[in-house]
Amino acid sequence: MEHPTAVQNPGPVLEATNLATLCGSAVFFLLMFVYVAPAVLRKVFPQYASLPASKRIIMDDAFDHPLVRLGAAIETAYEFLGLLLSLSIPALRLPSFIFHHALVSCMAVVQMIYKCSPHTHNLGFICMTSNVFLNNRTLLNGVGKGNTKFAMWNGIALAVVFFYVRIAMLGVEWWHVYHMAMQPGYFQNVPFLVFLVDIPCNFLFTILNCYWFSKICRIGWKITFGKAKNN
Repeated sequence: MEHPTAVQNPGPVLEATNLATLCGSAVFFLLMFVYVAPAVLRKVFPQYASLPASKRIIMDDAFDHPLVRLGAAIETAYEFLGLLLSLSIPALRLPSFIFHHALVSCMAVVQMIYKCSPHTHNLGFICMTSNVFLNNRTLLNGVGKGNTKFAMWNGIALAVVFFYVRIAMLGVEWWHVYHMAMQPGYFQNVPFLVFLVDIPCNFLFTILNCYWFSKICRIGWKITFGKAKNN
């Protein structure tokens, strides 16, 4: 028997909770933009007050990256939950899953706390876009639709998007890390947790992404040339 929601399909719904969250978030960031950021900048940088209004407003909006750190908080909860599920459910208790969620959880916590390395935060969010196609593949295989044309195009999209956001973008990330590490006093002054994210964790994350991409390539090769042999 089908689940009722699968039959009724009510369509998109704007829930009151989501609407209230949307309004509250808008008010919060408006207050940050109009009142908090200018006050902090005037206190920390005396020369801020002498800047033209056109330059001050750009600094007001960008100095703290609060939206990025809020996103890191959301990602932290997501990764922690994934780690707990990997530890508690036998089918998910794979070393690669546990290592992946543990590593990203640690990185997300540091990104949420510290007001630095915004490029690292943003890279993490960019990487998440490949999960859409990965989750589609899992669902299609689970319901017996893994051999359909839609599944084939979803697999192609997964390979292309994964390569772009998790492999090619790593070059951008390491370019930033290199230029940061070359700054005088970086290793003496940077907080230890930030250093862990910048270099050791990023290195492990790079290896992990290359490992996942190699699995995608092996599956694609097997499907493509396996079919050719069968035909």
